[in-house]
Amino acid sequence: MQGVLLSACCALLVLLAGVVTLTLHSEYQREVSEIVSDSSRTAQKLAFRTGEVFDRVDQTTLLVKYLTGRGQLPSLQQLRMGGVLANDVTRVVLVTDAKGFVTDSTSDLVALNLADEDDFKAHKRRQDLEITIAAAAPNPLAGGHVIAVSRRLGGAFDQFAGIVTATVDPETLTAEYGKSEAADTAVGVLGLDGIFRSRQAGGKVTFGEKIDVASLQRRAAETLVDKRPARSPIDGVERFVTTVRVERYPLIAVVAVSAQTALAGYRHTRDVVLGGAAATAALVLVSYLLLRQRMGALEVSRKQTRRAEAAMRAALEGSLDAVAFMSAERDAGGALIDLVITDSNERAAALLGKTRSQVLGQRLCTLAPNIRGEGHLIRFERSIRSGRSSAAEVEATDPHSKGRWLHHQVVPVEDGIALFTRDVSERRKADQALAALALVDPLTGLGNRRDFERRLEHARARAQRSGETLGLVFIDLDGFKRVNDTHGHAVGDELLVAVARRLSASVRSTDAAHRLGGDEFTLILEAAGTQKDVADLCKRIVELLSRPYDLAAVTVQCTASAGVALLAAQETLATFQHRADVAMYRAKQAGKSRYRFSRDLKEAEVEA
Repeated sequence: MQGVLLSACCALLVLLAGVVTLTLHSEYQREVSEIVSDSSRTAQKLAFRTGEVFDRVDQTTLLVKYLTGRGQLPSLQQLRMGGVLANDVTRVVLVTDAKGFVTDSTSDLVALNLADEDDFKAHKRRQDLEITIAAAAPNPLAGGHVIAVSRRLGGAFDQFAGIVTATVDPETLTAEYGKSEAADTAVGVLGLDGIFRSRQAGGKVTFGEKIDVASLQRRAAETLVDKRPARSPIDGVERFVTTVRVERYPLIAVVAVSAQTALAGYRHTRDVVLGGAAATAALVLVSYLLLRQRMGALEVSRKQTRRAEAAMRAALEGSLDAVAFMSAERDAGGALIDLVITDSNERAAALLGKTRSQVLGQRLCTLAPNIRGEGHLIRFERSIRSGRSSAAEVEATDPHSKGRWLHHQVVPVEDGIALFTRDVSERRKADQALAALALVDPLTGLGNRRDFERRLEHARARAQRSGETLGLVFIDLDGFKRVNDTHGHAVGDELLVAVARRLSASVRSTDAAHRLGGDEFTLILEAAGTQKDVADLCKRIVELLSRPYDLAAVTVQCTASAGVALLAAQETLATFQHRADVAMYRAKQAGKSRYRFSRDLKEAEVEA
């Protein structure tokens, strides 16, 4: 009898060890999954923000190249004063001739020659090279360090005529993440050449650190699979690394979360579980010693065993998965005709609108006739014959669970299956909500650039089918930088929100207002009517946006300039947007706080 008692005691300790091991493993996997998910979202935000910054800088270089090619380039100081050089992200913009001499700059120091710079040589050597993003280097024009973004300038017959370079402060890329991330989280923008353009760690922005890109991406991939942190070659700290490629640019957004900080919650849970396990193990041992001394306490041990079995059954019933075990029912030829439920938990029975006792011994296709018609039975048979598990997400059509999305995990068990089913409807709704958020500007609530391009393409298709007028308005705030510099970025953001509200209130429900970034807004006008109708709307919008703004702490005055284009037959979206953009810049050149129409790039814009 004592031998049986000893065996039971050892079995309980082994079971406890197994439960503790599985619990800690599950908790660790869950914690790391959350860490990786959060850092992935941060990396995606950083990649998107970096892409926006370099899009603004790239627009500046494209504008200078375009005006240079037409022989209409004013001084860069004039362009900067006009607010068209992405002043919020660029520090110095300069232009060189074919020999590398700086011919114009937004800085007073222009006596430079860039002929020996790698970017200059690369653009001179390669006609197909569009844009280069250099590593951070000392800035002889304005001091400090900058990232140089350069584009080739072409002369007659596209001969090399020099370069235009716009410089970006490295802190622009990552400084804001020092406020939102843990102090020991490293956030950086890394070039494909292995050099960090900007790296934020411990509240300090650095740059120029070198790292093996392939090794970094391999460690990030291993983190997803192994759920283990990797030691940073830069500062030796163990981190969970996530990388996201920046669209259109040779850059990678990197987020490296300190394992020491991120796993603090897991360590606390581990200590609690191990403490509880130790207490439980001690209780088991004490019980064993008492039972050995008092054989009369055997009944108590049996009750404890029954309670343990009930607890395990309760754990199965409390599982998030609906679990059912089924054996195959075959005809004389061995073909599968149905599955018989041999065991299940209550959650599985509830999916069929029954209790556990009502489904045991029943045929699956009798309880759920749609199983056969929707091809699930064929999939179950394939798993049985192949001996391999399979998984699928399906939309339920059974009357008891119709409309819900279910994840099926099929595991073959001899001539039958174990079916694990989980309701993933809420997760799918959450995925759809996240996809919708990707199209919204988080500050103003208007559609962002991605949503603008999508809706403009759809609007053009509808306009070409219906023959209705499609109008496009580019709007830029006059003096927005002055508001930011005078009152701070918080007031600037409040002003942008107020502008968005006025735009939304001034257009029809069929029109769409978007914020492209900074102080740039657009309006898509479907079925816009005549040019006079569009002109009346633009006049009203410019007047409305130019009225004083009573903000929370201050009243500001900020006017707006608008450029308007009406879609021409067979016109591309790029040309359509370009015409509206050029018209907007001409409205600014004409004195701001007004609008201009554009009919064709070869014709002069006329004021309505």
